[in-house]
Amino acid sequence: MSICDINIPGAVVYQCPICGKALPSEPVPPRFDAPCSDCRYHLWCRRRASDGEVVLEVLPQRTPQPDEVEQLVDALVREHESGRVMVDLSRLESIDSCLAARLVAMNKSLRSSGGQLVLRGLGPTVREIIRCFRLNHIFEIAN
Repeated sequence: MSICDINIPGAVVYQCPICGKALPSEPVPPRFDAPCSDCRYHLWCRRRASDGEVVLEVLPQRTPQPDEVEQLVDALVREHESGRVMVDLSRLESIDSCLAARLVAMNKSLRSSGGQLVLRGLGPTVREIIRCFRLNHIFEIAN
């Protein structure tokens, strides 16, 4: 039995956003630098189990490549879960222009397939960066 197979009542369950493989709550080193052991997707976010809603928790110090964003959107559309996708940025202290650009691309792709991307968990610095990039006019931002 691996750490991923332990089911603790009330614990948050994380999954690979592509294949759904269970992930540990807090990975052992190297932190988030390894790909998913099943599908080999390089994890820049992890899917958090939620009632009928897709929640993607963005991981610190990992900016996705454009093809990784495309692969994620394709997986969400393939699963017919491209509706409302919550992107949780609460683990980030800051974001750079590359991550902002990837989120814009993801938003555009989801919208073209009838979905919606919502940002949540914005700390003060991330919120200010979003405002400075004028992305608050592009994204829905949840409190």
